[in-house]
Amino acid sequence: MSSALDCRWSPPEHPDPPEDRPLGIDADPAAAATDGYPPVWVRVQLTRIGEQRCPGFVEWASADRVFVQLVHMGFVHHLWLPRDRVTLREIKPRGRP
Repeated sequence: MSSALDCRWSPPEHPDPPEDRPLGIDADPAAAATDGYPPVWVRVQLTRIGEQRCPGFVEWASADRVFVQLVHMGFVHHLWLPRDRVTLREIKPRGRP
């Protein structure tokens, strides 16, 4: 005979949703390192929310592909993208309007 005191409460389990990841393409072995990590705008496809425009930096580049670093939702990502998904952006010097 079991009593009500034998039952223990435990919080319900809620699995974390899968992390939203950027999708890239295959690497280009002919790519060369860039000088100074130029700042860019990156149009990247994310697994959960679709296309997003994020600031980033180019680390490697070839004629048709770039290897970029970007931050999405607090996580740093590195991935290869077609060159047409990346546009240059300007970083304004501090202290100037």
